[in-house]
Amino acid sequence: MKSLAQQKIAQALSTLQERELWLFITQEGRDPNVGLVFDTALSGKAALMLVPGKGALALCANYDRGHLEQQGQFDEIHAYTTSFADEFCAWLTELAPETILLNFSEHDIHADGLSYGQYLSTERLIRRVLPQVRLESSQAQLSTVRGVKTDEELRRIQSAIDKTILMYDRLRPTLQVGQTEREIQARMNAMAAELGTTPYLGDHGGPLVCINRVGLAHRGPTDEALRPGDLLILDTGLAVGGYFSDIARTCYVRVPGEDTPPEILATFQAIHDAIDAAFAALKPGATGLEVDAAARAALRRGGQPELSHATGHQIGRHVHDGGTLLGPDWERYLPASQGQIKVSEVYTLEPTVVQSPLPSMIVEENVVVTADGARWLSRRQDDLWIV
Repeated sequence: MKSLAQQKIAQALSTLQERELWLFITQEGRDPNVGLVFDTALSGKAALMLVPGKGALALCANYDRGHLEQQGQFDEIHAYTTSFADEFCAWLTELAPETILLNFSEHDIHADGLSYGQYLSTERLIRRVLPQVRLESSQAQLSTVRGVKTDEELRRIQSAIDKTILMYDRLRPTLQVGQTEREIQARMNAMAAELGTTPYLGDHGGPLVCINRVGLAHRGPTDEALRPGDLLILDTGLAVGGYFSDIARTCYVRVPGEDTPPEILATFQAIHDAIDAAFAALKPGATGLEVDAAARAALRRGGQPELSHATGHQIGRHVHDGGTLLGPDWERYLPASQGQIKVSEVYTLEPTVVQSPLPSMIVEENVVVTADGARWLSRRQDDLWIV
């Protein structure tokens, strides 16, 4: 069975044309796309290259060579001791591509792995030996390689999703009035560790834990405690083998003796219907704009305010991965939302309602695109959770 690196290298090579060379320049793990394609990390400065007909080539520091040889994903390895530049220029002269793809992008941060300084120094070396070569962005190729998951990537993502659902199953019966946002987050982090996973920490130390009256935002937890009448929003991603889930749930803390307020149930149902609409529209060849529009229309039919962000995003090596986005034609989402959806891409569906003082809620599911539509990867939240 091919390793994950061998699967991704073969996938990346299939995106290239004759006389193209895809160049990854990395040092101290600077370019995250090295991990995506080659499933490795290097300490010294290295040039990793994909060349049709030759496969995966590596120029690395002499102390990194044994590591790459042991992993076995490269067809040819050269090592340097004193001068990266000399060895690189000599090999590039021999390969003589007409086009070199580099990992820079104006639009997709995950495709923008080459720093500006590294770009300048790499361009100088390339022009030294190939002054007429075309330099182009690898964004289109990276979008495909990042988005279209191999069987092994799907296995890891499904495992992460299953463990996230199990964590919520264990957490839900423990929620009660008097617990603080900070305490709930700490318990979720502990549960994630017990399941052998790595929680996405973001900038807030772990899962998003928001009491609605305190504010629904990407923020850290507070010492505010749950009260009757509160809505509690939970949102987390767990990693298995370097691949993330991203699932959110909403709970209502019922006032003793009351029925659940109808406006809260109506908001939850509108979100549920919007997820249904997005799921129905998610199919190969559709655009992110079309899927987002279906979810927005469903929310409006349910009497909810305009969705203030994208309906969904891809997950994989990152909780918020690159490539096609299920979003509107707003400047901040273009051109990602114009992208066409492909088989084996994995998306979140999260048409969120953000409003104050009325109910705010997130319900977020994970799905994979199939040949004729989509398939649920997460077990859905079909009812508002009651605490």
